[in-house]
Amino acid sequence: MTPSTPSQPSPLPSPSAPIIAADDIVLTRRTEWRALLTLFVLTLRQHVRGRRLLVMSLLFALPSVLAAVIALTSRHATPATLENALVFNLIPQALSPLVALLYAAGIIQDDVEEQTLTYLLLRPLPRWGLYLVKLLAAFLVTALLTAVFTMAALATIALTANEPPASGIFQRALTMALILALSQAAYCGLFGFLGLLTRRSFLAGVGYIVLLEGLLAGFQTVARRLTVMYYFRVLVLRWVDRDGGTDWSIDLAAAPAAPTCVLVLLGVGLISALAAALYFTAREFRMKTPEGS
Repeated sequence: MTPSTPSQPSPLPSPSAPIIAADDIVLTRRTEWRALLTLFVLTLRQHVRGRRLLVMSLLFALPSVLAAVIALTSRHATPATLENALVFNLIPQALSPLVALLYAAGIIQDDVEEQTLTYLLLRPLPRWGLYLVKLLAAFLVTALLTAVFTMAALATIALTANEPPASGIFQRALTMALILALSQAAYCGLFGFLGLLTRRSFLAGVGYIVLLEGLLAGFQTVARRLTVMYYFRVLVLRWVDRDGGTDWSIDLAAAPAAPTCVLVLLGVGLISALAAALYFTAREFRMKTPEGS
């Protein structure tokens, strides 16, 4: 009787053998991007359906209403005067940064207040991706809102003014929309980061708008180069065919070139967004509960 030979154990996989197939990795990445795209769409819907959009639309309609009232009641109102007061000063200096503050500073704070941030953080998605997607949605809404009502204000001035407006009104409207979008990129990046640093981001943001973008940008000092408003005004002077109006005491011979202004505005927005995304990745959030604890 021959002894039975023990069964040989199955060979262990080689350390160099892949544990996860390449197709599985590609599928995971595709799923991740689809989830981020879904979050982007949901965030856009949230912004569009919120009361905040209605309030900001009413505020942005104010320049068009003022332009129509002033043009119809005053014989001395010229298109250049109205554009300088409403389009080149009121919108970019007050309304544009305000809408960026309201949307960008609240992209995470709103989820904390509504107790929905926990559900986002439990998803198998990178934190930096969550933040950047929500910031991108806020930027898109603010840029479109600013562009639409700026074009509406220019159209109202052209239709109601006592004198014929300058030629190329449509081209100037598109140029203004582009310059304002560049400014919104910088504002959204800055205010998004501010919303992570403090819960009182609205008060801090209003102080920034009034003191830096309002007062500091108006003084003829080197410090005004630290403001978004300065580069906005330089681009307006270089790109927009304006009929008179103030030059904001800017010497174009010594001012930065247009490509430099574009790079500065985009760079400020991008650097602020990446810094905020990294901070959001490392930060721990204290969630609110229904009992308020």
